[in-house]
Amino acid sequence: MSFEQERNFAESLAETPSVLRYSDILKVGTPIADMNYHTLIPSNGGSFSANQMIRIPFNIPTDSFANLKGAYIKFTINNADASNIVALDPIIGGAAVIDTFRIVSGTGALLEEIIHYNAIYSLMNDMVSVGHRESNGNVMEGSAETPLTELALGGTGANDVASDPTTNPRTLIAAGGSKTITHTPMSGFFQCDRLAPLGFATGTSTIEIVLAQAQFPLTFNNDATSPNTAWTISGVELHVPVLRMGSEFNASFRQLLSSGIPINWHSTSYHNVQTNVPSSSTGSRTLTVSTRKRSVKSIFTLFRKTADLTDIHADSSSCRRSLGITNYRYTIGGVQMPHSDIQVSGTDLGQSYACLSQCLSNLGNVYSSTCMNVDNYRLAVDQDGSGGQAPASKIAYGLDLESYGHSDVQSGKNLSNQGLPVVFNAQLGTGTANQASTADCLCDMYLLYDVVYSLDGVSGTITANM
Repeated sequence: MSFEQERNFAESLAETPSVLRYSDILKVGTPIADMNYHTLIPSNGGSFSANQMIRIPFNIPTDSFANLKGAYIKFTINNADASNIVALDPIIGGAAVIDTFRIVSGTGALLEEIIHYNAIYSLMNDMVSVGHRESNGNVMEGSAETPLTELALGGTGANDVASDPTTNPRTLIAAGGSKTITHTPMSGFFQCDRLAPLGFATGTSTIEIVLAQAQFPLTFNNDATSPNTAWTISGVELHVPVLRMGSEFNASFRQLLSSGIPINWHSTSYHNVQTNVPSSSTGSRTLTVSTRKRSVKSIFTLFRKTADLTDIHADSSSCRRSLGITNYRYTIGGVQMPHSDIQVSGTDLGQSYACLSQCLSNLGNVYSSTCMNVDNYRLAVDQDGSGGQAPASKIAYGLDLESYGHSDVQSGKNLSNQGLPVVFNAQLGTGTANQASTADCLCDMYLLYDVVYSLDGVSGTITANM
């Protein structure tokens, strides 16, 4: 059977129940000529500091496919302070150094851009099990769940952040020391559902990683009054499995490309809009986002105190605040969703948590668990402790917008034609420390959207349809 015949046969089974599809089983001797791990390095240097950009070209062989889902990035964080031990963010570890994660095609087209990557990565890691964070996350990223005391960092005061070195030593970096991180990107481009035919594209696609500001990723104890926060990143490597097929397959694939039929593969990504919530904000607060995404699957809204983002004693990525919100709703194109406000208070947390769980298809799944519980999901008071950063709420506000379930592509809310604004309206609490009434806060709204990547066989260009 020729390649074209196999393709037609596969298409004929598109409406057949999955239990009766046999075409996805590899034949014995399927012509995979070679699979190996390629190590790709930055093109713009070997050492990087805060606010700088790392560029890693996808330099893979011609006529090859990248298994991006099996890729990971390795890098070393160097503590420039020769006197003070530091801790990584306990929720996401070394990933806190990443502010923006961007993919640019070989022809200069923007394929993906996740701004404030570390904040949404922190939320998604709070939505996984504690076991994951204390195993995979701890070994690879330097994360942990156990809060650390200031004593663990060498101080003598009240509780601080991070983790107990006796149980989670990977969260700490010695004075003048370093720690190597292995990070699996939470990027749509890397989590796509097909092998990426990058070796057939024009030019070389590039990863662009913009590093966070100096005070952001590392946490010092309160005794470190004037620490050296000038950390650096070195030894950056992208490890990616690359497949090279046999000549017969490549000839058929090239023929398919020359016919003008685009090669498509699907994934999801996050679009961020950040707005300021000034200290004068009280009562009802409305935040508006305009977007043209054609399939928005979910919306996540989170708040952080502005001062926490530059506080060397705080976990800047993970220090979410509740703002004492008592109820909220979303309005899209003038239509309120859901029809009645979502309640959230110390005695009524279930509805808000249910809405957040719906966004990740966790609602009703008895086998799923998260790092959130009634004690940390929404703290009664978002308050700093004396001498240190008390635990912040893990709370975030979410809404699922999918019509047919999370297994279907392009089943989200279509905002492409109408340009419908997304409005978040919340009733802020009053009289609680460190709410918007007493401190400036930042609101990050993340829209989880479908994206279809396309390789034009004639021009060789890769585009992102979103």
